[in-house]
Amino acid sequence: MTARGHENIRATHQSTFELTTESHLTLQGDCIVGVGTTHSVSMLNSIFGDALRSPGSRIHTKLTIGEITEKIQGYGSPQLKLTDPNSIVWRKSNFIDERTIAIGCNKSAKDFNRNLIKALQTSKAILHVSIAIYSGIT
Repeated sequence: MTARGHENIRATHQSTFELTTESHLTLQGDCIVGVGTTHSVSMLNSIFGDALRSPGSRIHTKLTIGEITEKIQGYGSPQLKLTDPNSIVWRKSNFIDERTIAIGCNKSAKDFNRNLIKALQTSKAILHVSIAIYSGIT
C-alpha cells in the first residue's frame, strides 16, 4: 500500500502513528505520517482480519521512502475492531478502537527517523507501506 506526504506532517505524537485516506492534514494531526493512503483498516480487515485477530499475532510494518526505511513491531489482538473506513493507527499502548491495527508497538510517530519525516513534508513524496503478520500459535 502507499500514502503520500503533506506539508503539515510533523510526526511528534508520543504513543501512535497513523495513515489516513484523507488528503488534507492540519497541524493538529501530529500522529499522521501519510495522507491519501490506498487502504483503510476496514479494507485490511477484509484481506487479513483473522490473522490480525489471532491470539499472539505479531505485526511487522515497514515504511519506506527512497532509501529511508522505518521498521515497527507490534501485536494484534482478538479485540481488534478493524472497521474504520478512513484511517489505520498503530499504538504503543493497548488501547483499541475502530482504527487500531496494532497495539504494544515499539515506536510511535515521534520515534521515526527525522530524515523520513522531512522527506514526507511534500505532497510529491510517496510512502511505501508493507505489513507482515505472523499468527500466534494456539
